[in-house]
Amino acid sequence: MTRFRFLPAALFCACLSVLAACSSSPAEPTAAAASSAGASSAGASPAGAAVTTVVADKALCKTLNTAATALRTGITEAQQEGGGVKAADAKRTFIKFHTTVTEALAFAETSDVSTAAKAIADELDKAAKATDPISSAADSNFARLGTDLTEACKTAGVTVMF
Repeated sequence: MTRFRFLPAALFCACLSVLAACSSSPAEPTAAAASSAGASSAGASPAGAAVTTVVADKALCKTLNTAATALRTGITEAQQEGGGVKAADAKRTFIKFHTTVTEALAFAETSDVSTAAKAIADELDKAAKATDPISSAADSNFARLGTDLTEACKTAGVTVMF
């Protein structure tokens, strides 16, 4: 039974690796952060609300990047000799990611970043509830959702390794 679980685990890890490779630079542009901080202190204008959302999106992306790293690490460490991952280990890792993202979204405004983050968290929550979480995640839209999140964070000025 383990060898049948190897393929979904390998596919899921491949999806995570491809998404991680989408990152072109681990550094965040500091000039954009400085101009955002200056603009947010300029006053209460409609542009100020947009800047607040961008700052919140940046913080959310940083949290998501940390959660994605923990997700990759958890799945990698849970892999057995044959390459499979026990369902309980995958569930635990997926639930941890879902909880972290859900807590981060509790006070987030609606934006492309928060929408993409919620979609990924919901997808992994569904996978965690499946009998075979790795296969469920591999069969889902996880790769597309990861690309959506990567692009949303890139637009917010943060490069994520998802």
